[in-house]
Amino acid sequence: MGSQGEQSAGAKLLGIKGDLVDYVMVIVGFGLCRAWIVSCLSASVASFGPRTDWVFLLAGAASASLTAMAMTRFVGSLPRMHERLTDVMTGLILGSAVCIPAAAWLDSSTLLLLGLIIGGAGAGLLQVIWGERFAAQNLFFSLACAPAAAIVTGIVLAMSSTDNQLTFVVIPILSLLLLVLECKRCKIEWKTGLPEGMVEDDVADSIISPDEHGVLRDRMRLGKDSAKLMLSIMVFSFLVRIFDAFPISGDDPFAMVGGSGAFSLVIVGAIFLAISFLLKDRMNVSFVYRLSVPIMIAGLIAMALLFEQRTYFSVLAVSVGYELFDILSWVLFGEIARRIGRNAAPYVFGIGVTFTFIGMAAGYVLSAVLTPLVNAGDVTIGTVALISVLCLAVVAFMVLPESAVASILSIKKPSKKSEAPKEEAEDETMPAITLEAKCNGIAEECGLTPREEEVLTFLARGRTLSIVARDLHIAKNTARTHIEKIYQKTGIHKQQELIDYVEEWEPEIALQERAAE
Repeated sequence: MGSQGEQSAGAKLLGIKGDLVDYVMVIVGFGLCRAWIVSCLSASVASFGPRTDWVFLLAGAASASLTAMAMTRFVGSLPRMHERLTDVMTGLILGSAVCIPAAAWLDSSTLLLLGLIIGGAGAGLLQVIWGERFAAQNLFFSLACAPAAAIVTGIVLAMSSTDNQLTFVVIPILSLLLLVLECKRCKIEWKTGLPEGMVEDDVADSIISPDEHGVLRDRMRLGKDSAKLMLSIMVFSFLVRIFDAFPISGDDPFAMVGGSGAFSLVIVGAIFLAISFLLKDRMNVSFVYRLSVPIMIAGLIAMALLFEQRTYFSVLAVSVGYELFDILSWVLFGEIARRIGRNAAPYVFGIGVTFTFIGMAAGYVLSAVLTPLVNAGDVTIGTVALISVLCLAVVAFMVLPESAVASILSIKKPSKKSEAPKEEAEDETMPAITLEAKCNGIAEECGLTPREEEVLTFLARGRTLSIVARDLHIAKNTARTHIEKIYQKTGIHKQQELIDYVEEWEPEIALQERAAE
């Protein structure tokens, strides 16, 4: 990504890797995207008798799920599919930017509903494409961008108003323009989403990886723990949104800073950033997860036992816990996409956005059903809160325990070798082993043929199936067969794992000498 391999001075001060300009553009662009979504949800509630926020969310879930489905069904034509998605996304955003203000001027409920539907579909796609920018960088990029974007969202919401129709025009268009600029800056064609110099065959081949039997597959699938994460974010979103329509007692103490919702976003973003920057490579995502669940439960118990009603402080506690988990989820989505392989981001983020939006929509629907029952005294807020606590406990202990979160994202501590002083590194007498020598040693250990050793060298350099076939002047099917054999003989199932294996491989003599030292 641009000058991704080099740290800018600003990024070094933060203790993170990457280009500072990339951070700023993704933070602001994604933050504006989320602020636009919240503004549209507020507008749908304020402008109709019945709640219609669930319509906006279901439209977004539909567009995100279709994106994920397209990624698995049209693997061979990803650039063309990506072109269509970006065209549709742009049209939906511009259409919503016209319809919603026009509906206010014309006092047309029908036009507003249309604007919310197409806006929801556009918002789902916009979040998915921004997710690609998260996955395109490393883990520390996500750990910095996700919470900082939450702060931007909170600030924008505090400064904007749903009564100002420019909110529905300026915010989404600014987010879209920043996305275009970021893609251009990273030398990615806006229409195809391909890095400069890459052809369509390379994209199709880059996502093909063998399964546990060594057979190459062209479908992307989530692992068990990743699927649990998607289900959990849906449940969390569902439980939080149930309480949005219930009355709140007292005056909002955070009204001067945009209200408790905007305040919680800023506070949570600041807490998450502080944890990320203080711990850095010692970051433990289980700690964030361990923090989010009890905070949510504390807010719900406060509603159930202390007040029998919603207060701003109990709402703030629930919001803080949920936002912590929401930010963590976006970090995990990026890591899942990086593990699956290049071009998996729309698939992973498509599923993530779908589950999040469905959970929110279901919560709003149930909220609309429960509100008259609460007002009539047939159901109490305390009862709903206690049931929500039970659901959270089930999710935390049975569906998504800490071990499942840790398995998705595990930050490796720096090795002793990387921490050694420069003087000791310069005194190192053992010569560096070349990539070719490592591949030769692995070939001898695993019984690879000379041709398979050649293919292994190409794979270790990150080359795709197309490039292997072209440079070795062999057919693609022949190259595919060699790759299958290599994976079978090495017991490795993904190209990135193979690259890591080759990089870390050392001859047995060297290992023995190190053990003796």
